[in-house]
Amino acid sequence: MSLVRGKNISKSYGDKLIIERSSFQLNEGEKIGLIGANGVGKTTLLEIISGEIRPEEGGVEKRRNLKIGYLVQEANLILKRTVYQEGMEVFCEISLLREKMHSLAEMMNREKDNLSQIMEEYGKVEEEIEKKDGYNCEVRLKAVLSGFGFQKSDFEKQVEHLSGGEKSRLAYAKLLLREPDLLLLDEPTNHLDVEATEWLENYLVNYQGALLLVSHDRYFLDRVVEKIWEMERGKLRCYRGNYTHYLREKEEEIIRQGRRHRLQQKEIRRQEEFIRRNIVGQKTKQAQSRRKMLEKIKIISRPQREEEIKIKFSSQLRGGNEVLQVRSLGKSLQELFLFKNLNFQLQRGDRLGIIGPNGTGKTTFLRIIIGKEKADEGEVKIGRNIKLGYYDQHLAELNPENSIMEEMWSIYPKVKDEELRSFLGGFLFSGKDVFVPVKDLSGGEQARVLLGKLMLAKVNFLILDEPTNHLDLKSRGILEEALGKYDGTILAVSHDRYFLDKIVGRILYFGRNDEVKLYWGNYSYF
Repeated sequence: MSLVRGKNISKSYGDKLIIERSSFQLNEGEKIGLIGANGVGKTTLLEIISGEIRPEEGGVEKRRNLKIGYLVQEANLILKRTVYQEGMEVFCEISLLREKMHSLAEMMNREKDNLSQIMEEYGKVEEEIEKKDGYNCEVRLKAVLSGFGFQKSDFEKQVEHLSGGEKSRLAYAKLLLREPDLLLLDEPTNHLDVEATEWLENYLVNYQGALLLVSHDRYFLDRVVEKIWEMERGKLRCYRGNYTHYLREKEEEIIRQGRRHRLQQKEIRRQEEFIRRNIVGQKTKQAQSRRKMLEKIKIISRPQREEEIKIKFSSQLRGGNEVLQVRSLGKSLQELFLFKNLNFQLQRGDRLGIIGPNGTGKTTFLRIIIGKEKADEGEVKIGRNIKLGYYDQHLAELNPENSIMEEMWSIYPKVKDEELRSFLGGFLFSGKDVFVPVKDLSGGEQARVLLGKLMLAKVNFLILDEPTNHLDLKSRGILEEALGKYDGTILAVSHDRYFLDKIVGRILYFGRNDEVKLYWGNYSYF
């Protein structure tokens, strides 16, 4: 049965058409992945389906009494509540039923005359609680909070003291606990570590309702969804199967269209040659007939591929064999160690991935290596002729007041204007775009600027903190290909399991209680 049906939906912002006469249908129990380049309109479509905004053309039909769960950017959390109290707010209806049941139990002890009537009402309330699984709400809440990475000690923490990422995780936990008929999730893994991502993955695989999911996590999409909706140039197209199946089908579709286009063009040229030779002569009528036929023919367009960023990392200096030495390193936070007695080394060409729960010191460790923070014990030694390049997940390495051109000149001041414009074209910045201040760029655009700076720097040791966070699926693949060809050393913190499988040969795991362990192999092997 259909839950939501959209017909000829159009939506624009200013003079930019985001969605153009697109139709769709989402049925009971379906799990769909919504993909497309950054800025193509995925969030806009979710907002239209949820009712947050309305399309300019077309309409959306919804099943009567449909419960939709969608997390708007500003989640309404009560700051003075504890994490546990805020989670229990989801079950306020059950709490009221429990209170009523308690009152009825007291009345049964007091009012003997109306006992049968009170007992009947008590039975109805009890049945309603059981129907809503009301006796397990505390167990469910604890399981979901734990799944989203909250420790038992966090349950009594006030919401106002949570970080932005923790508030987002709490809001998502509440959304899941409501169990709507249709879940609309927009990049739900953004603030999750690998363990929480895998927990959410398993939860959604077993979720009984329907799901429309925007995600750039390829393993997540492969495991959870059974259909892909692709947004491209304002249009919405549906593909059956998971993300890997979509990639194969999309490529085959492009090849088929290219073949049909070439065959049609060949036939058009043949007919045009016949017309040219016979428009005057014995076969004039035949030539005129063929000309009319050509005028009516529906042209098969050449398949269009989306513009792609061009990344190629290279190092100016070869550097020594010993790139990094970490000896007995330790760092504490408020008298508790994040990590201690950490020892390992990197040789030229090594690729090490760092994973672990949020808050275990992964980014702090990178900042110690680049000299932005000091360790409490031990030492870090950078090898001879080693030049570092750092990608910061919060993009704080960029000066928000600088234009894109100025950011590039800060790395390579001698480059000519024309050469730099050509280079930036490879990162999809052209014309007046190159003079836009960094502060006015989206997260994805800022990520491209930072990657461009790393390319120009020509370093031989890349230190990357969540490098795929702000990139769309296609750009992630291009980054991985570039890193695969890179001849330098890589140290990367990431929760993108696909990225880790493609790039690294060892895993450094930061656990809780200052546990750090080194494992050989990529993420899947780990």
